[in-house]
Amino acid sequence: MAETKSKLKVWDNIPSWAIYALEYGIEEDPILEADEEEMIIKFLEENFPSGCIMTVDWESRREFNPFPAFGKPCATYKVTFNTL
Repeated sequence: MAETKSKLKVWDNIPSWAIYALEYGIEEDPILEADEEEMIIKFLEENFPSGCIMTVDWESRREFNPFPAFGKPCATYKVTFNTL
């Protein structure tokens, strides 16, 4: 049996506007602006170059976070990423 090397990474400041694109891919989110797409791509490339599976803690919504993981201040969620 192959040993998995997955690792959990937790962010408590993922922008709410990015959740859908992070889960389904930026090509599936037609309302993203070009700069938002670039931020998501950069975040994924820097943190999960081999991919990830994510779980959103929907109860953790913070209505205004001045320091999101990327982008301007906005509502954020706590998200657990399981690296591949």
